[in-house]
Amino acid sequence: MRSPSLLAPTSWLSRRLWGILSLSAVLASALNVTAVSQPSFNLDGLGQVALAGDFNAISIYEFSGQTEAPSLSNGSQSLLSQLPNGIFAPLASADNAILALCVHQLKDGTVKGIFVGGNFTSLGNVPVRGLALFNPQDGNVTALDGLNGKVQALLCDKETNTVYVGGDFVGAGSSNSSNNAIAWVDGPGWTDLPFNGFDQPVKTITKSPNNTIVFGGTFNNLVNASSPRVRYAQTINLVSADVTAEQTTTLSGFNDPAAIVCTIGKEKQWLLRDGQRGSWTANFKLSFRPTKLRLRNANFQGRGTKVFRFTAFPMNGIMNLTYTDPATNTSANCDAWCPLSATAEFQDFFFVNEVGMNSIRLDILEFYGAGGGLAGIELFQDDIYSFAVPDLNEPSCGSVPAKSNSTFIGPWFKTQGLQADSEYLSTNLTPAQSQSGTVSVVFEPHIQQSGEYVVLMYTPGCRQDASCSARGQVNVTGTYTKTGGSQSAPPYYQTNDFDKYDTVYRGWVDAVDDTFRPMVTLTPAAGQTAPIVNIVAQKVQFQMLSNSTRNGTSEDGSDSSSLELNGLYEFDPKQTDAPKASDVAKSVISTAGSRLRTGAKVKAVVSKDDTIYVAGEFSAKDGSFQHIFTIGPSGVTPVAKGGLDAPVNSLLLQGDLLYVGGQFQNTNSSPTTGLGFVASYNTKTKEWSGLGAGVDGRVRELVYISLNLTRGTRDGIAVSGDFTTIKADSANTSAMNVEGFAVWIPSEKQWLERMSNESISLEGTLSGSTNVPNGSILYSGSMASQTDAAPGAVSLRSKNGLDVQAFPIQLVGNQGAPANRKRTVVPSDFTGVVTGVFYLNNGKNYTILGGHFSAQGNDGTINNVAIIDNKSTNNSVIGIGSSLDASSLVFSMLIIDQFLFIGGSITGKVGDNVVGGVAMWDMSTMSFVGNEQPVGLQGVNGVEVHAITRRPNNKKEVYVAGKFDQAGSLPCPALCIYDHDAKQWEASTLDVSGQINTLYWADVNTLLVGGDMNINNTATYLAIYDARSRDWRAFEGDITNIPGPVTSIAVNANTINSIFISGTNANGGATYVMKLKSGKFQALTGLGDNTVIRNIQVLELQGGSNSNDFLDDNQVLLVMGSLNLPNFGNASAATFDGASWKPLFLTTTADNQPGTIVSLFSQKQQKFSSGGKKLAKGFVILISLAIALGLVFLLVCLGVLASYIRRRREGYVPMPTTPSPRGQSPDIQERLRPEHLFSNIGQNSGRNGAPVI
Repeated sequence: MRSPSLLAPTSWLSRRLWGILSLSAVLASALNVTAVSQPSFNLDGLGQVALAGDFNAISIYEFSGQTEAPSLSNGSQSLLSQLPNGIFAPLASADNAILALCVHQLKDGTVKGIFVGGNFTSLGNVPVRGLALFNPQDGNVTALDGLNGKVQALLCDKETNTVYVGGDFVGAGSSNSSNNAIAWVDGPGWTDLPFNGFDQPVKTITKSPNNTIVFGGTFNNLVNASSPRVRYAQTINLVSADVTAEQTTTLSGFNDPAAIVCTIGKEKQWLLRDGQRGSWTANFKLSFRPTKLRLRNANFQGRGTKVFRFTAFPMNGIMNLTYTDPATNTSANCDAWCPLSATAEFQDFFFVNEVGMNSIRLDILEFYGAGGGLAGIELFQDDIYSFAVPDLNEPSCGSVPAKSNSTFIGPWFKTQGLQADSEYLSTNLTPAQSQSGTVSVVFEPHIQQSGEYVVLMYTPGCRQDASCSARGQVNVTGTYTKTGGSQSAPPYYQTNDFDKYDTVYRGWVDAVDDTFRPMVTLTPAAGQTAPIVNIVAQKVQFQMLSNSTRNGTSEDGSDSSSLELNGLYEFDPKQTDAPKASDVAKSVISTAGSRLRTGAKVKAVVSKDDTIYVAGEFSAKDGSFQHIFTIGPSGVTPVAKGGLDAPVNSLLLQGDLLYVGGQFQNTNSSPTTGLGFVASYNTKTKEWSGLGAGVDGRVRELVYISLNLTRGTRDGIAVSGDFTTIKADSANTSAMNVEGFAVWIPSEKQWLERMSNESISLEGTLSGSTNVPNGSILYSGSMASQTDAAPGAVSLRSKNGLDVQAFPIQLVGNQGAPANRKRTVVPSDFTGVVTGVFYLNNGKNYTILGGHFSAQGNDGTINNVAIIDNKSTNNSVIGIGSSLDASSLVFSMLIIDQFLFIGGSITGKVGDNVVGGVAMWDMSTMSFVGNEQPVGLQGVNGVEVHAITRRPNNKKEVYVAGKFDQAGSLPCPALCIYDHDAKQWEASTLDVSGQINTLYWADVNTLLVGGDMNINNTATYLAIYDARSRDWRAFEGDITNIPGPVTSIAVNANTINSIFISGTNANGGATYVMKLKSGKFQALTGLGDNTVIRNIQVLELQGGSNSNDFLDDNQVLLVMGSLNLPNFGNASAATFDGASWKPLFLTTTADNQPGTIVSLFSQKQQKFSSGGKKLAKGFVILISLAIALGLVFLLVCLGVLASYIRRRREGYVPMPTTPSPRGQSPDIQERLRPEHLFSNIGQNSGRNGAPVI
């Protein structure tokens, strides 16, 4: 839908708050939503963090129903609910378009379900034909059988418990035989309307101010006023049937039951054994509905059939027949016992009921003479078909001179599906074949009578031949008149699950004569890029609508225009009788069509107050208005400025504003600024207004949408159609790419795509919406949506919950294809961001992105490296000039002081220096380093630098790894050291060759290396390089079960004894992820087929969970790439907690496909708080108790020892044990008498209540 609006940061807190507030309403609704808990990440130790990849939009997986699934481009649509974060989730998918929705609510308030109409043959994997009932309580789909065709309009009338259904269909039952309009009444079900429908499709239905029902469409008459048929128009091919018989005679020349097929006289006959009853059976390769049976009786030596019975299969029913008795010339009927004349040349029998069948049996019950037999049999039907399989068309021996026929060219083959009613042709084409113009099927019907016809193209369902994944799109063209030339129908998809038909033409068809016959041609549509496209061709049918000539009279000269309509009809539900011409004349609405030129196409009708607004493709006879007008109490009234200058396709009424979408670009009589295919009309002020400057192409649908935006919930107008941009509406704005979908926010009077504080990404189309009575909204369409439009990279934050923020960068079409290279880190056709770094020196704050992309910078287009000034108020984005070729691809970057090292598959020239693999940029001067540019790397098989890193605590040694052979003239395969001080290369060693993909420093001397290498003549995928001794050594662990080259390394402790690795399998290219356990690598299972892993990293969590054999309790493994998670689908990143996988990030690309995340890059390297497993709580408590007791014991011992030492030093004098001698001083004896010691106890107790010492 959009490029992101990045002029201001997204308020993630506000967005989540509104999501939480709306969650309760959604959870209370029938459209159940389940919130998904995600790990609480602790990213504080990493500084700034970002994700990079090939994506245009991204979401955190927060609610069940979120997917990476693209909006479908094959015409299929789904019922959709909107999650609290604004994303659309499918509830039930159809195999084709959903065209109408309405809530079937009864007068007493009971909700019976949602009526869903469209051009589908299945909904929610339930076979349905154009109409279904969806239960929002449990998601169940109920087929409403009885219609064949397409439903385009629904009106649920609560007051009468009735649903009015309109479209392009025929009823298929005794109570629903109406064409194009019918009613469903709660209780009885299908109910024919008194007028039995219309002669042509209904496009819209609404309720008028006076409670009548208004139908709009392309019809000219009511069905009960115009039902012409060409009787017995086609001979059914018996030649291709499998004919058998019972009790056949052994008489030579009369014992072949197939001999009586395709004969006119009685030269060939088939006989029974004399005196025996018998039967004749034909099994067909098609289904048909016969209306006439012609039999020729045998006459060999008086033999012949006297009484027969006709039984049809698969219903196994005896058919009722009528006939004219040759003896009395009177009409009669029969069923189980039908007489056959012995003397008539042939006898015709007519079927009372038209019943479908694919097998017949004639039982001969009585006979003339010695035995029974027949000389000829023919079957006729009213239906006019031409089959793709030539053998199924009319036989060449029939009694009609101009037979139906077909021809084909190309690699077609016959198929008999399990459900198809006939054999059909199928072909599997490459893109080149589908566009070669040498594949086609031409149908040539047998048209006996000129008239108005509808032409139907039948398509077998794809499930019966297991071709759904390959089914493509076809074009249908036809020549229908002698002078009209070729007519083309819009291309249509053949992705239907079950059999269907499409209307490919409506109009005049000339009958076959000696110089002309109608033809319909089916060809594959151009531009299909799938490796194999499957196309099928079954049959085409011509149904007569009118046998009137073009001046309004029938071919027999009678007037057929007594009930002529012109796209509008008003029906009063109280009317039960068939309408008369006088009824139509009394209706202001029905007669409004007479104000329009013939052939009006009414596409939308809405009602407001006492006024009905009618829009479509038409013009007034008097020229007073075009394409839109009103009908009020006083009749037809033009809208302001005479309407619009081109057709209207859709109307949407919101309050006093009527939104109009179509093919117009201005008003009719005087210009109005800004009406670019979409406009609003104020029903109060009668004024036209533009929606900005509009869009640049046809608008097909206008649908109400509700969005949770930063400022709260807002109403929106979803605009879908054939446009690619929102037009610039002022000199300060530019056109914005939207690819057929945009949203207008009326409260802001602005397109959502231009609102700087909103970042939601919506791609696809919406065809309808309806309010469910519980307060939720059900949508229909095909949408790919993510919470944030973010081209190629997002910053990542973990405070207050995980959140992403788009960088202010606009990616545009890339200027050069990447150079050819082996599919390792990213594919050869990769477009997007691969890596990035943060520069926070000298008061600057830059984010630098690298990959293979083109972006819009401050001074024009920049390629492959973008420098974003995070402090700039105007979102400054600059590049690095044109010194590097646009075809370059950046794999790795490194910041040392003010210098940016850029590595990858890069070429170019800086000054006189030829760049090869590595270039150096000065961030302080914002220019390439001139004379100190590293000498270019060279390689026989090209140069790729996959990793650049510096030795820890050392800014001098820069380690460069990848695929190359030398640096300048210095042999330096796969790993080379750049002396940053001396500005020159040093060889690491000559003992390695091959390709290195990833590097990890375990300490200042130990470098862990992963790739596809040969070290000391030994092939290996993982090794250790000692930077101090500059030697290679084997990894300290069993690496024999590593299945292929390592592309990524992640540690979950500050040691290489606990690492994860990922890579590609050497035998087949599948990706893997493994963990080192007990000295041996063990694979992590649980990822589905076709998973592609680009990178892995262990992240810390804010809270712990149960630890396991793979991770500590405060850790999780983040796996990035294009992941297939069983029972979920595609994800761009997922977490592994040691036991299970959970999707984390979902992305989509600019071309509406699942995206991929290539890497997570951060300001700081991950340092783990604990390097090993944590003890269980019980052991921790026991150890703590032991330490405490030990400390207490130690303190006691020290106290005793200190007391002993003090006494030894002071000496020890025993206390006297005898009374003091009298010679002692009396002062001492009288100092304190014993009776005085406690003399004061209790003296204050009375006053203070407690004893005092």
